[in-house]
Amino acid sequence: MRAKILFMKKLASLIILSFIFGLSYGQKKNFQLGLQLSPKLGWIKPDNEGIENEGTKFGFNFGITGDFNIAENYSISTGILILNTGGKVSFPSIEDVGTPNNPQTAFGRAEADFRLRYVEIPLTLKLKTNQIGYWTYYGQFGFGAAINYDAEADINFSSPNSTNDLSIEEVDFADEVNFFRASLIVGAGAEYNISGNTSLLFGITFDNGFTNIFDFDAPKVDGNGNATNSGETQAVKAINNFIAINVGVLF
Repeated sequence: MRAKILFMKKLASLIILSFIFGLSYGQKKNFQLGLQLSPKLGWIKPDNEGIENEGTKFGFNFGITGDFNIAENYSISTGILILNTGGKVSFPSIEDVGTPNNPQTAFGRAEADFRLRYVEIPLTLKLKTNQIGYWTYYGQFGFGAAINYDAEADINFSSPNSTNDLSIEEVDFADEVNFFRASLIVGAGAEYNISGNTSLLFGITFDNGFTNIFDFDAPKVDGNGNATNSGETQAVKAINNFIAINVGVLF
């Protein structure tokens, strides 16, 4: 956890330096600095027996973007984005549902509503059309590298052999989420020129994670999807994807 805090301090300095750099060079035609806000829907796709996706998570991404125009119709697009993503997942779980005077262990399932927060640095190639009226259309393709700095979940646990179900909010999952997330980014959109080098940005992005986001084990499942008492466990594997609508301004 301390490593994540140190990383965030260094990242804050990097964001400030990037903003100053953008203000210094943003008026040049070969570079455009931008601000972006992106409402999005995220989901988690598990890759284990008995672990299921239970729904999507709405959130917002925001940050600074930069386009380095390497040719008339091509640019390298990057930035520093704050991702608020997640999803709902159910998995087999063993919980202590008793009291100090009456200890009881229950074998069942937990449904977790995950809230995951990352800092992402995307690197994509943006292919643009010639300006048509005030509009320039583009497609982009590339990769994203993200660092997790916060993770929590609301958990509901139920078991067929217990009447004492559990509901816990804002459980800290920072130690159970992998530090690094890599993704494939595909997008399309349009830029509306207002004046000179200033344009409004509208687009859609699909960010497809391809690295495992979790770092914890879950019990093996029985035929009903509940945890077994065999003592066997499995490493939980899943990726996180999201679709975002991008709105921003380039200077």
